[in-house]
Amino acid sequence: MGIFLPLAETVRRSNHILDITRFFNWFDDYILGGLLLLAAYWVTCKKANAIVYLVSAWAFAAGALALSFLGQLDYFRTHTTDPGVFNTSFVAVAKGIIFAYLFVGLALAIKANAIQEQRLLQKLKHQSER
Repeated sequence: MGIFLPLAETVRRSNHILDITRFFNWFDDYILGGLLLLAAYWVTCKKANAIVYLVSAWAFAAGALALSFLGQLDYFRTHTTDPGVFNTSFVAVAKGIIFAYLFVGLALAIKANAIQEQRLLQKLKHQSER
């Protein structure tokens, strides 16, 4: 997702990516992708609290995409076409799938955090028994 989100948005908005007035319409996906990649990197480096950062990154991305997905659905309500190069229906379905995927990523990160916390508690318990 860290690579996919910025790449997909760049392709989708390729018709006006150089229009500075629409910069914030697409740059948020670069921020989301960067946060996800940074958190994943910290997890692989075993940085302290890295999984908490990963949970936060997934939650932030899911929250941002929730707004984007709802905005996409508003195009149907107002009979407005998507500003990108793809069909409005296609973008709505794609955003829905990505939104669901982000929730799966969030759930898995939360589960990983719980497992890590359990291991830490077991380790502390074992040390205190010595």
